[in-house]
Parts: sequence; C-alpha cells; structure tokens
Amino acid sequence: MRPWVHLTVLVVIVVLLAAAAPAGAARSVAAQRSTAAQVMARLDRLQAKRDAAAQREQAAHLRLTLAREAVANAKTEIASATASLATAREALAEALVANYKGGGEDAVAYVLASGSFSDLVSRVDTLSRVAGGDRDLIAQINAAQKLLRDREGELQANAATAEAAAHDATAARSQLDSAIARTRAVLAGVNADIRAQLAGERSRRSHLASKHSDGGSSGSGSGGGGSANVFYGECTWYGPGFAGHRTADGEIFDPTKLTAASPWLPFNTMLKVTNLATGLSVQVRVNDRGPFGRGVLDLSAHAAQIVGLSGWQRVRIQILPGAARPAIMP
Repeated sequence: MRPWVHLTVLVVIVVLLAAAAPAGAARSVAAQRSTAAQVMARLDRLQAKRDAAAQREQAAHLRLTLAREAVANAKTEIASATASLATAREALAEALVANYKGGGEDAVAYVLASGSFSDLVSRVDTLSRVAGGDRDLIAQINAAQKLLRDREGELQANAATAEAAAHDATAARSQLDSAIARTRAVLAGVNADIRAQLAGERSRRSHLASKHSDGGSSGSGSGGGGSANVFYGECTWYGPGFAGHRTADGEIFDPTKLTAASPWLPFNTMLKVTNLATGLSVQVRVNDRGPFGRGVLDLSAHAAQIVGLSGWQRVRIQILPGAARPAIMP
C-alpha cells in the first residue's frame, strides 16, 4: 500500500473517532475535518498527476533509449559502408594499376588500331562509357556516404530531442513528488490537531463523569457542583445545520424535538434544564454527544427557545427520577 493511502486511512479512522460526539464535536472539529478532506482530495489529484507524469517520463526515457540505439546502429552502418566502399575503391585502383603494369593497351593505341571509321567511333564510345562508369561509381560512393552522414545527423537530433523530453518529464515528476510531500505534511498536521482535540475531549468527559456521577463538590471550569442529581455548567444549543443527521445513539436529529447532547450522561436520561439567566426550565432527553471542548450540555434549538437560551449560558441541570445513574459513555 502506498504511503499516501496509509495517511488517508489514518484520517478516516480519526474522523470516525470524532463521530462519537457528532453534535458538539462536529462544530469544533468541522474546520479540521473539512481541511483534512480538502487536503486528501488535493493529495489524490496530485498523486494522479504524478502517476501520469511518471508514465510520460518512462515513455520519454524509452524513446531516448531507442533513439540512442538508432544512432549507435547508424554509426555501425556508416563504419561498415565506409569500409566496404574503401575496399571497392582499392579494388578499382588495383585493377587499373594491374592493367597498366601488365602492358595493356593504352587508350590511344586502342583507338588507332581501329580498322575503319565506324570502328574508330565505336572504340571512342567504348572508352567514354568506361570512363563514365568509373565516374558514376565514384559519385555513387560519395552519395552513399553523404546519405549515411545525413541519417546519422538526423538520428542525433532525434536523440537530443528525446533527451530533452526525458529531462522535462523527470523534472515534472520531481515537482509533483515535492508537492505530494508538502501536502502529506499538511495532512499529518491536521491529523495531529484532530487527535489532540479528541484526546482532550475524552479527558474532559472522563473528568465530568467522575465529578458528577457521585455528586461531586463544586469545582472549576464548566462544573459547579451540587447533589447527586443536580449539577451546574455552561450550556449552548444546536439546530438546523444538523437536521436530518444521525445522533450518537442512532436517531435522526430533529431540532424541533426536546432533546439534548451530553458528553457523558447515558442515552435516554431525562433532564430538567433551567436557564439561570431567565429562570425558565425545560425537560429534555439525552440522545446525542456534545458539546465538544467546552460546556456540559447542548440543547436542541426548540428546547433552547423555551428557556430563552442564546450562545453560552450557565444552567442548572437536574437528573429526573427514573433516569439511569450517570456513567462514562464511549
């Protein structure tokens, strides 16, 4: 499995852990989760581009290899042809020299030996053809060598072009590798932030549960103490943005219902919540987890309207008879 796949799996696991508190937690870690999703999407796009660039790089190097092989083959052909032509030239020269040294008739004697005018014309024509054949052979040798040299130059140019293309493809792939590395670093940072927030929230929930589950004394932060069935703390609300989503206990969230999200109280615990600023009270049922990072309760929008709660306000929370005794929930 590729490293970026490991990172993606890690983020998915972290996001699933965050789902333990969908109402409050979603608001607090929404930015990090959104950022993680955007970074993963960018990472996927970069990886796709990188894979395409790697394929282009491989193809460019293959073309370069073939071009260099063609140049090498052309050089071999040129060397072979040059050697063959040199041998042909030497053979022609040796034949001419041998003919001369062997006492062969020279051209003048050959022409003067004609027996008639028509024979004279024929012999002159024969000598001209022989001389022309030698010239043609030499011209053909020179043309063949030029053709081979031109072919070699063309192959050398193709090889240079292929080399430049391979270099560009390698550079493009390297740039994408660097971009992927930077994106992975950003994603790792986002993951670390989410993990830190989740760890802090787990610690806060454990503290709330241990402080209030046996009627702990008044304390700091969002607590405030009370009896075994009454405690105080900061409360907020959530509503339309989460309508239709599933709560932590699996229900469909309805902001018009009288429900609440608690970090630690068991699901279906019935509570009487009194807004200390207005003196108004409402009964709600716990069916969700929240708020995240602060406070002890998250009211539905309708419940918050009844007690006149807006923003963060201090409330009195009474666990009604018949409800399960508070316990730390997963």
